[in-house]
Amino acid sequence: MNTLKENLDSFKEKIYKRVQRNAESYSQCEDFASSELERLLDMYRNTVFAEDMRARLIRDSIDHHVRRYHKYSIQGNIGSHYREVGVIESDSTFEHVIPAGLVRDLLIDKRITIKQALNTPTCLVKRGSDKILTESGLVSTNSNNWFFFRRYNVLNSAFTTYNGQAIADLETWNLQNHFDFFGIV
Repeated sequence: MNTLKENLDSFKEKIYKRVQRNAESYSQCEDFASSELERLLDMYRNTVFAEDMRARLIRDSIDHHVRRYHKYSIQGNIGSHYREVGVIESDSTFEHVIPAGLVRDLLIDKRITIKQALNTPTCLVKRGSDKILTESGLVSTNSNNWFFFRRYNVLNSAFTTYNGQAIADLETWNLQNHFDFFGIV
């Protein structure tokens, strides 16, 4: 039997091929994240009866898969759902407009679907705007998750969709408008 040292010394590190980002990889990411979320939600809803460490670990896993999908399939594909006008990607912050922890809790409570959770609004804002949001107490919260753009009123900025369509009224653009625009059923 090999010793631990022999096992380590004889190990050849695997070099993994870089995955090409394309429609197929985005689809695979969505399928995998969706199936993992289904499994985790079932486990959380049916086997966790107390607020113990298992519950925390499952919630953390749900967070991971939602955030990983946003990072790979949203940020890596279209950059974000929305952009502050004039933002430069290299000097920006990728924001979950509705806090990711709230998205997770809405998902656990069956208030939104997995597809909706994977496609909640994200936005690229200028770093200076992110600082204003932080100073205003809006960095991890949103005063109105239905009219999610209202949190940006403090910035006095204009916003567009990823493909340049102006958001005409930050006061009235709502989560249903978002899901309709992006074809999320």
